[in-house]
Amino acid sequence: MKPAAFSFDRSWTFAVPRDELWSRLSDTSSFSTWWPWLRAFDPVPIEEGATTRCAIGPPLPYVLTVELAVARVVESESVDVEVDGDLCGPARLVLGDADEGSTARLHWRLQVQRPMLRMAASVGRPILQWGHDWVVSNGVEQFRATLAAERH
Repeated sequence: MKPAAFSFDRSWTFAVPRDELWSRLSDTSSFSTWWPWLRAFDPVPIEEGATTRCAIGPPLPYVLTVELAVARVVESESVDVEVDGDLCGPARLVLGDADEGSTARLHWRLQVQRPMLRMAASVGRPILQWGHDWVVSNGVEQFRATLAAERH
């Protein structure tokens, strides 16, 4: 039996204009310095057709390896990515304007592909969900701290 997909849909507000947020997020060479849980990452430009592989290490005894293929880019607005590997499915980042800066909305619906993780997801889904949420929330806070430090 295939476990249900891991769905994610959250938004954050950042105290920088949207173009500045896009500029920082487009600096893929900085990803590994912002996010220590990113165990391996080959920076590529955020442009249609670009692909990269990365390894993500949540605070659990496994590492996820995925390939990210940029499917569509609207500069300063959105990025659509197809994820493949240990997880697969679509992911989308949408940027917007806010009264005091900008917003970023991240959405994905990913299926677990690796057999061992699929089995773990069927019996220990809350633990895998916690690891996922830990990576995302820490990633946002680490990125937010980087933005704040660079503005001062």
